Amino acid sequence: MTHSVSGLADILADSVPWMSVRTAGSVPGPEWVSCAELVAEQLAGGDPTYGWRQAAADDYARDYAIDPPEQVAAMFTLMWYVQVPALVAGVTAAATGVSPEVSPSALAFRRHPTAHYPTEVALLSTEVMPLAAAAEQLKAHTTAFLESYEPGVKLGSLQRFGAVDDEVRAAIRLPDEAPYAEQAAKAFGVSLEQKLRTSCCYFYVLPKVNACTTCPRFR
Repeated sequence: MTHSVSGLADILADSVPWMSVRTAGSVPGPEWVSCAELVAEQLAGGDPTYGWRQAAADDYARDYAIDPPEQVAAMFTLMWYVQVPALVAGVTAAATGVSPEVSPSALAFRRHPTAHYPTEVALLSTEVMPLAAAAEQLKAHTTAFLESYEPGVKLGSLQRFGAVDDEVRAAIRLPDEAPYAEQAAKAFGVSLEQKLRTSCCYFYVLPKVNACTTCPRFR
């Protein structure tokens, strides 16, 4: 079967209940985040996610009545960002064996106004990628982001790159019908047998919050 990007967008939207997906010829509007611009700014030494992290930290401070440790917002912002290309590639690859382009220039997103995670994604390219090419694009995109991400608190390489594996593994498991799940997992270098996450969100450090059941601290 031949797949179009618009058809893959529909599969992605149907598989991810908290996210809407559209195709677009360019970044839809000023309130949208261009992945290409964000990564480019980081690579130039900027900190384009500062406001994003601060908004999350302000919410944690209000909700838990503490000055939250910096690593919580830093890690959630990291996970939310890499989730965008990971979901696009992982869900569609598992369902169809192909993926939309997931390079920075091919993606934009808009965040939820109060919960802060991405809830809308725009696919900016008409290219449909085979599994191997999608895996290379995902690796290049997330590596460029992770190696230039400087949130003001130390996050080790296992935390950073483990988050990508965690998000793509979760994405592969999302479609109701995923005939290419094993092939996708192999291409993206993850194991569907793994139960615990590789990375930790640090949410457990907030008052009266228990670690999630997939937290790597349970190893």
